[in-house]
This record gives sequence, structure tokens and C-alpha cells, in this order.
Amino acid sequence: MALGYGGRGVLIYWHVEKKSLAIHSQLINCTASEVAAMIEGAMRHGTTMDVEAGYTDSHGQLEIGFGVTRLLNFELSPRIKRITTVKLYRPVNRTPPRS
Repeated sequence: MALGYGGRGVLIYWHVEKKSLAIHSQLINCTASEVAAMIEGAMRHGTTMDVEAGYTDSHGQLEIGFGVTRLLNFELSPRIKRITTVKLYRPVNRTPPRS
């Protein structure tokens, strides 16, 4: 829930498990990074469950977010708005040359 688009306000970011149970919530600034809030909630949710993926809106599609979530052993899965206008990259699996 965002209050005050274009003015002062706050955002309440909810972390929800597969069966719609809220396991963590954060009060953040409206201009804060959504992917940073998602990563923090994944690390501080206070349960014994393993995080498999973190879902964000389009604002979460940051390269640094993909890297950090990979290091934390879960996937960042943003819902990309206007996906037809975005250039997507896929890593290539290459074998290093032998010396």
C-alpha cells in the first residue's frame, strides 16, 4: 500500500509465503528499492523455511538484485512490465580455454 504518490508517504512491504500467510512486513520509504526490501525480508523472515524465489514488480529488475539473490541461493523473479520492450540476456555456458 503506497500513500502519497508524488509527495511524502510510506510503503508497507509484505512478505507472503505460498499459502498467503504474511511472514514478515517492513515499513519503507516510497522511493526505497523494492528489490532491497525483498532481499532483506528473505533474510530476516524469522521462520525455518527455505526461500526458493523472491517475486517483485518491475521495479525489482535490477542487475545487482539478480546477483545478490543468486549468492543467497534463491531466484529473483520480477514481473516485468512491457516485457516486449526490454532487452533480455541469457548467460552462455562456456568452457575456459586449456593452457
